[in-house]
Amino acid sequence: MKKIIFIIIITLISNSKNSIADTIDCTQFEKLSAKYLECATVNLKEKTKDIKLKATIGAKELKDKAAENAKDSKEKFNKSTFKEKLVKFKNSKTLTEFMGK
Repeated sequence: MKKIIFIIIITLISNSKNSIADTIDCTQFEKLSAKYLECATVNLKEKTKDIKLKATIGAKELKDKAAENAKDSKEKFNKSTFKEKLVKFKNSKTLTEFMGK
């Protein structure tokens, strides 16, 4: 039983090592070797995770800002006299009826 727990702990630690690691310097390997390609892919994965996180946060902020601006615009439109004129125009069947009211 102790061996199984020990093996599970070692496996978890070794798997978490990849996610904790910072950017690796790939210049220590030859450019045409498999180790260099592996190093470059690991660095690329880390960069894409960071970019994805920044993009989702930025998109959420942009969405919130757009919703807030739309709400403000709607309030301004409701307070304006243009709304009354627009409703009057929609309710009139002809142009002369609109001008006469």
